[in-house]
Order: sequence, then C-alpha cells, then structure tokens
Amino acid sequence: MCLDVRGALKNWKTRDFRGMFKRDDGKTMSADEAKSILLDELSKGHNFIPYGTCDNFDHKEHGCLGHPVEKKPEGH
Repeated sequence: MCLDVRGALKNWKTRDFRGMFKRDDGKTMSADEAKSILLDELSKGHNFIPYGTCDNFDHKEHGCLGHPVEKKPEGH
C-alpha cells in the first residue's frame, strides 16, 4: 500500500494529517509538520510514499511494483 502524496495534500482536511508521522522521540507530529514532510517528498520527486517498508518501490509513478509470492503446497 502507498500514499499518493499530491492527492493527500490536495484533498485531505487538516485533521486527517494529525498523527500521520512520528518524530524520533516517538511523539506524533502536528498536521503542519506532516504536511511539511509530504511537501519535502514532492520536492524530491516522490509522488508516492509507502506505508511501511517496501524493497521494490517506485516513488515517481507506480508505488509498490509487487513482490513474489511463494505458492503453498496443495493440502495446506
């Protein structure tokens, strides 16, 4: 899953940004701080940011590019 940065900045209400990110000390950021983080991502050319970690992520056009899924043997 990922977030469309520009879409969030254009469409979300201020309250939607509260608690979105945490500071290094574990406290949640204010809505203005979260918006600033997202603006920084746009300035880096990042249109999408992942929720969590992703090792196959395209920040510019697609988001997560997918991951191989191991098939379970039948009967399990």
